[in-house]
Amino acid sequence: MPDQNDARQAPRIAHYFRDVDLSSNSCPRFIPELFSTNCWAEDWPARFLLRVAIRFHHIWATFGIRDGQETIHGAQPAVCFSNFSVADLIAVREGVEGVNKAVTQYAITFPTCSAERAGAEQVVQGGDLRAFLQKSNPVVAVTPEDVLRNEYRYVVCQLDMFNDQAMPSEWRWPYPRNYHRAIAKMEDNGCLGDKLPGFELTQKRWSGIGIVVATQADARRLQYDILSLIDQQILSESHFDHLLVCERLPTALEGLSEVGKQSAVQAAYFDFKSCMVVSDEAAVEALQDFSARISELELCTLKTVTRERGGCWVYFEDNTHPYVRALIKAGRVLVNKLGRYIGTLDELDRRRDLRERQEIVKVLCEQLQLKHGVACSYFSVLNSWRPDDLPNFCGRPWSGFYRITDEPDDEDDEENEGEIS
Repeated sequence: MPDQNDARQAPRIAHYFRDVDLSSNSCPRFIPELFSTNCWAEDWPARFLLRVAIRFHHIWATFGIRDGQETIHGAQPAVCFSNFSVADLIAVREGVEGVNKAVTQYAITFPTCSAERAGAEQVVQGGDLRAFLQKSNPVVAVTPEDVLRNEYRYVVCQLDMFNDQAMPSEWRWPYPRNYHRAIAKMEDNGCLGDKLPGFELTQKRWSGIGIVVATQADARRLQYDILSLIDQQILSESHFDHLLVCERLPTALEGLSEVGKQSAVQAAYFDFKSCMVVSDEAAVEALQDFSARISELELCTLKTVTRERGGCWVYFEDNTHPYVRALIKAGRVLVNKLGRYIGTLDELDRRRDLRERQEIVKVLCEQLQLKHGVACSYFSVLNSWRPDDLPNFCGRPWSGFYRITDEPDDEDDEENEGEIS
């Protein structure tokens, strides 16, 4: 089998994310009212859409609206791909128009051979300048309903990932089900319900995934998203191959040898996996420390009358912190369905008043911050013991990378503590 570096160097295709102005005529026909309760953005910046796609492991099929016109014709939408070129990423970062005008600094990439096995088909051009899928029979007359038009320039050459001279080719993954029925169902329900039409990134045939982001800060957010999927066992550790940061790339690839190019790209990869390596000893030590602190607080805190019942947990904001990673390995931290890392309080008496347990957790979090530098707060659900339910009370409801947004992270302040409405 090829090693990891060989897999990275193999030809790839990319699904690029662009900024979408929801008030413009270049946004999708269907705009969901809400992706999820942990997602917020006034418009849809590319970095927001990339995080939504990764966190919910799903790429949306669309008709490719540009300036009010569909670039994909017919009844079925598609997911669009272009050749992946590092040189084009550098050009876009430097403000220079690259060969492929679809390129942005936010993308999901796939080995070309894997994508084709998963159903992606290359777009080819007929003599009448109409574009259709490679598997279609060019001898048979193509009707407007069957045609997939190519917005970008058509070329017959094939790129490798470093070629900055060739023109880009395109691929489409056509959505196989009834698109309009799926959208009508979501409109009737008033929410997304089942996911938007598209394909699941968790399928093994899409493995070897690469992610492209603009900055180191973006990479840190995507690391949170990837780890949350791995920690929930939604996908394997090897499903995502690499995370490439554009600001780490050199100013140009010209003049570099092939080895030099490979080294330059290698230096732009963000290490998102090594934090998961935790020894058995570290896991045992963290578990003993965590358990002992809660037990001591349980013994030394007076009990009052129970007025409110429900579950209370510790919400850990950083899923890469060594202490948190050790507790995950020890089984004391789980990830709820929205991506919060929740520590269980097994040593606390469940019959205690909910507010009382919250106060104990606040003291615990102060200790963990002081001793281990761990950022955390309480997370409580009134009249429920399900950590997947929305919290009624949360010490820092919008803190950490749990929330998917284009806004900068909130600073520590008292306004972050309070009731969730």
